[in-house]
Amino acid sequence: MAHCIAIIGAGGKTTAMMTLARALESQRVLMTTTTHIYPVSPPESRELLVNPTSEELRWALEKPGIVCAGNLEGEGKLSRLEPGLLARAGQWADWIVCEADGAKRLPLKLHREEEPVIPPETERCLLVLGLSAVDQPVSEVVHRYHLHPAWEQNPGTTVEETVLCRCAWDGIRAGGLPLDQYRVLLNQAETPRQKEIGNLAARMLRREGVDCRVGSLWEDPESILAWLLP
Repeated sequence: MAHCIAIIGAGGKTTAMMTLARALESQRVLMTTTTHIYPVSPPESRELLVNPTSEELRWALEKPGIVCAGNLEGEGKLSRLEPGLLARAGQWADWIVCEADGAKRLPLKLHREEEPVIPPETERCLLVLGLSAVDQPVSEVVHRYHLHPAWEQNPGTTVEETVLCRCAWDGIRAGGLPLDQYRVLLNQAETPRQKEIGNLAARMLRREGVDCRVGSLWEDPESILAWLLP
């Protein structure tokens, strides 16, 4: 059966998905979503399948490389495969890399009751938080910030380590997986201030048993992949 990695949160999910898929493309990789993604066409993938049948997906996954697959929706995006088809794909692929959350291109988010949509086959979940949000008001950088009553009352609250931890625990709670299946990446650590606040948040999370890391998928993909992959 395929290893399934779900990616949730905000602030680098698509970059994480592409980085993972490229690192694994010597094997059979299915790149897909349970929410919405833009299609990844060749040469970034070996094959793009839109509204695939079971037979089409099985044949596409018979040889190594990245196969991006989903059902076509509005705005040219792909949505989730039929659940039974995703389960069957686990018999044909070596890896499934699935973007399982949406954040309207903001670096942080809070989750509604029905989010994220993590496939039942998931064995590891990468929760991404974007440090580009540091020192910005939550109203501008946290998707659905109003779900936290204190932030709804004070939308000018600035993003520091406590806000990052709140967003991290929200994602962990919403995902519903055991804590040891999560890897929390405080991504976009590209300035001294972002690294400082990211490290403060990481220390707080580690004290609570969260496996987390501060880094940048742009600057240090190899060590982040070594930490993430099962």
